[in-house]
Amino acid sequence: MNDFQFHLPVQVRFGVGRIQELQSILGEQFKNILIVTDKGVAEKSRALEAILPQLQDYNVTLFNQVEQNPSYKTLEKGREVAKRDDVQLIVGLGGGSPMDAAKGIAVLATNEEEMPVYMGGEPLAADPLPILCIPTTSGSGSEVTPTATYTDLEKIEKQIFTHAQIFPAVSIIDPELTQTMPKKVIVDSALDTVAHAVEAYLSKDAQPLTDMMALKALDLVMASLSKAMKHDTAAATDMSYAALLGGMAVTHTHTLAMHMMGFPLTLGHRLPHGRANGLLLGAFLDFMRENSTVKTRVKELDKRLEPVEGIRGWLSALNLAPHLAEHGVTEEVLNDYAAGVAGHENVARTPAKIKKEEILAIYKAAM
Repeated sequence: MNDFQFHLPVQVRFGVGRIQELQSILGEQFKNILIVTDKGVAEKSRALEAILPQLQDYNVTLFNQVEQNPSYKTLEKGREVAKRDDVQLIVGLGGGSPMDAAKGIAVLATNEEEMPVYMGGEPLAADPLPILCIPTTSGSGSEVTPTATYTDLEKIEKQIFTHAQIFPAVSIIDPELTQTMPKKVIVDSALDTVAHAVEAYLSKDAQPLTDMMALKALDLVMASLSKAMKHDTAAATDMSYAALLGGMAVTHTHTLAMHMMGFPLTLGHRLPHGRANGLLLGAFLDFMRENSTVKTRVKELDKRLEPVEGIRGWLSALNLAPHLAEHGVTEEVLNDYAAGVAGHENVARTPAKIKKEEILAIYKAAM
């Protein structure tokens, strides 16, 4: 067994009904609270109904302007609100986008530069505001990661920010909050969990604890997704647990080339992040099966995916067309996408020789 290191400074409160513990967690140490979310969660989820009655003794501001793939412009709007209302705690409520936005706003509320400056490595002058995450989807794992992804609207690209001080202080993971989500959201979120599990297991940085988490997350999704789509509480609990495990795993292993390959598909074709990963996964595994230095690990994943006839068979069973071309992607854009992905550090964590040419080949195989 190789030496390894594991660190996760997030207090996790997991289970059905645990959202009712919010007020006891907050106590009297905070008075001014900013809830960061999106309009879909604010309008359709039961989460606010569960949260707001517990916050009657606090000054609460609702910032519901987060879009899918939050932009730097949105973070600046959130900063203005947080400073105006002298906010002491940021609550990220929703899927990965609101939770990621909450992390960025927590940084900007106490620091003066714009987010791209800190993305470039500039040290934070002050600690971010504390962050409490409440996921309403089961996929991103942002509730337990020190990572957030933002969109540069000028460059039209997604960029990753990782910093130890944006770990949430507390995450309340209540599977009941995920049960109002539409089936498409449940599926897309599950695909993100599967991508995290696969990439964590194959990563050069994989270690015994992350292996255990990654394989368990994959098994849970395979066993529970169909029931979760029918809003079964036990299955929804399994999916929330799988997302948690996937997030914990990639916190330590990071994602690989495949995740970076999904970014331009999301921005250029409005594919949800998880779906973009899912559509690439079959071609990525084919490549890794033949070209990686971890072929035994790929075989282990194949064994677990065999009952659903592999990733492509599973996608078809979920009524999701398994090829990029069926989602509006054309070959003309793939060369530019491959060139943009090739230099990313996550590509270097992929246990295979993989440069622009190989990335382009994977894209084409996914078409």
